[in-house]
Amino acid sequence: MGYRHSEEEIVDAAAAVALEHGMSGLTYRRVADRLGISDRMVVYYLPTKRDLVLAALTAVSVTLQQLLAEAFGEERMDPDALVRKAWPVLTTPAAEQVFAIFFEAIGLASARTDPYGQLVPAMMQAWVDWLTTRANGASASARRRNALSVIARVDGLLLVRQTLGADASNDAARALGITGRAR
Repeated sequence: MGYRHSEEEIVDAAAAVALEHGMSGLTYRRVADRLGISDRMVVYYLPTKRDLVLAALTAVSVTLQQLLAEAFGEERMDPDALVRKAWPVLTTPAAEQVFAIFFEAIGLASARTDPYGQLVPAMMQAWVDWLTTRANGASASARRRNALSVIARVDGLLLVRQTLGADASNDAARALGITGRAR
């Protein structure tokens, strides 16, 4: 019997395929081809399309979490300072590739496409919860509101960047008073 790939290797390959081809291009065949194995081996570890999508999004989420940790740091700050601090990190090519996946997933969730409609709200809630620990506020509810305002601004700017380009998002960031150097 030949070399068997581990589930971790298959999940890593699924994430790589998603990053390269988007979530709509994530197929068992592409994951299998990337590893030089039969698509049945991928199905063995990830038996449903939901499992494949969840595995890929979860793996990409790890990369996103690392980017966010670098962008926002550990210190609590007011929302404006958080956005200014994060903007230069979130505009790197690596970050743009990861955010492209999440914007695609959000679009599919908005269109009520399975399994995104269930997965994306949970992922967004996890981001809100995480960012709440970094936002200033006199109470837990104030910190949550501030975290939501940061996400709204950052995601809005990144959506402009994905659709209209870096110049447009940099202009919008300047209009919002975000003067950090975006890439």
